[in-house]
Amino acid sequence: MTTKSPFHGIHRFHAVAAGMIFLLISCDRNSDSEAGKSASAPKKVKVATVGRTEFSDSVEALGTVQAMESIELSANVTETITALHFEDGDHVKAGQLLAELNEGEEDAMLAAAEAQLEEPSREAERLRDLVAGGAVSEVRLQGYETQIDIAKQRIEEISAQIADRKIEAPFDGVLGFRRVSVGALVSPGDVITTLDVLHPIKFDFTVPETFLSDLTPGLELVARSDAWPNVEFRGKVTQIGSRVNPVTRAVTVRAEVPNEETKLRPGMLMTTLLSKNKKNSVAVPERAIVALQRQKFVFVVEPGGDTKTVRRVAVEVDRRKPGYAEIAGGLEEGQQVVTDGLLGLRDGAEVEIIGEFNGPSAPYTPGT
Repeated sequence: MTTKSPFHGIHRFHAVAAGMIFLLISCDRNSDSEAGKSASAPKKVKVATVGRTEFSDSVEALGTVQAMESIELSANVTETITALHFEDGDHVKAGQLLAELNEGEEDAMLAAAEAQLEEPSREAERLRDLVAGGAVSEVRLQGYETQIDIAKQRIEEISAQIADRKIEAPFDGVLGFRRVSVGALVSPGDVITTLDVLHPIKFDFTVPETFLSDLTPGLELVARSDAWPNVEFRGKVTQIGSRVNPVTRAVTVRAEVPNEETKLRPGMLMTTLLSKNKKNSVAVPERAIVALQRQKFVFVVEPGGDTKTVRRVAVEVDRRKPGYAEIAGGLEEGQQVVTDGLLGLRDGAEVEIIGEFNGPSAPYTPGT
């Protein structure tokens, strides 16, 4: 009968453990080998060449379109409308007759006043020769001349009353909607229609007081409206407000904008972009900048040699514009910086350049 040694199980355990350790060591060696191969492979990146672009301090100003001239046409007296000589949206000239009010009573009064002028006029004409010959006193002639003056004054008064019953366009412009009909009784303040000058138009907007030094009459600007998203409306500043709002610290600015096609209407909202402190500065794409706490870095491709490596460089970032950042220090024009493939990139790593930066993506504008 064979008796097993008490150390037989221990020896067997040690053999199995040794085999497992050997396998683990082999796996670790294979893993280290693969990692080494991965680490040694150049990282694929895209780059951009450091250049210059214009930066400025900008502010978007909101404003409202106003007609160059605007008026609500109404009657000066309470009377019935007898005739209308326009339609909605008509283009009219200054002095064009638009509406007539009932003037029957005034016409009768005018006829009576003209008749009252005839008699003293005839008598005065007859007496002038007699007064010249000394046959009649001059006092008698003066009495008839006074009657003539009174009659003429009365005619002028009635003529003015008749003129109040004719409504004319005070200037060239575009009429709005007709708000009354023939036969309607109108009173002073009742709007018959509106009249606006739509070319050019006024554009009033507000800007922070910090931009006052950059605002001068004649300054050109470009305005936009959501109603015409693909159209630029160019105009010039004509006037700067004399007061700054003490609450908002903003000043009102007025610009004149051509509007030949009358696309802009009074009351529309428009925006314009004002800029100051313009400077042509060294710039890189924003996506090339890596932020680490309060510091910012870029990876610069080292020049020369078949093998490209990158160097992490601290930069000073100043102003920004869509897609680009102004570099105040740390880079020079002509250097190449990495824009794509930054994840896991480290100082001194080898890289393979697979393309150039093509510019920032277009902004997302739904509905266009």
